[in-house]
Amino acid sequence: MESTVTASNPERASFVRVRFARSGHDDDIQAFFIGQDALGFLEDEDWWEAYFSATLWSEVERGMRDMFTRMDITTEYGVDEFKDENWNALWESSIKPIQVSESILITPSWHQPPAGYDGLKLVIDPKMSFGTGYHATTRLMLRLLERCIRKDDRILDVGTGTGVLAIAGVMLGGKHADGVDIDEWSYDNAMENALRNGTETQTRFFHGSMEHASGQYDCILSNITKLDNMDMLPGFEALLSPGGRMILSGFYSTDVDDVRTVAEQLGMRCQEEIREDEWSAILIIREDA
Repeated sequence: MESTVTASNPERASFVRVRFARSGHDDDIQAFFIGQDALGFLEDEDWWEAYFSATLWSEVERGMRDMFTRMDITTEYGVDEFKDENWNALWESSIKPIQVSESILITPSWHQPPAGYDGLKLVIDPKMSFGTGYHATTRLMLRLLERCIRKDDRILDVGTGTGVLAIAGVMLGGKHADGVDIDEWSYDNAMENALRNGTETQTRFFHGSMEHASGQYDCILSNITKLDNMDMLPGFEALLSPGGRMILSGFYSTDVDDVRTVAEQLGMRCQEEIREDEWSAILIIREDA
């Protein structure tokens, strides 16, 4: 059964929120949404939500329903629409601190970390952009980044979203990070979050894509879709310094072999894979040091 609830004045809406009760189809639907330019996700034990520009939702919903038919998915979902000025209040009522690992916490500015916590605190206030820590792929990226970052690394974050990965990279010891995103909301939000975390002199953000990358990078981060990662791997390889590391996510564990094959064809090696639920992140090494 499918059910949809919409606002009464959709022509005045700027954004759409779609909410699902937890089911066995969550990962399939989320993967589809990531490929359809979802602006953000929220997850709880019993439900999860995705956010879209109101101008895109009709097309996304048609594609989603087609997918439901092809995959014989039966689920319920609700949709409501809201304007720009309601965004901050909506997120402030929903976002809570997320413990990514023993030593990394993501928290919005209006929450305090748990008493006694003395690890890395990433203060991230989302403004309709991906990277709140509420999606498994963000957490997986951060866990691998924490393990493989090196002092004075030069970092490139592709699809930077809130800027959380670029900001974390320099707070974990990197020297400088460039972040790029085609979403203007993400560009503005990443700049604001860099200021919140005191990394504004070590991070640069650009509205656009790989055309803003310059020189070579020691660590490249890309939490986008499987197909986008595969398409962009040759460009990543050209920008990666000898001995450099690349962390990729945004895809299912069942898709890892496809991504690994492209990396190996480019002469790189997949060193590590970590998983959360059905999602994976992989660490790729360029070995011609």
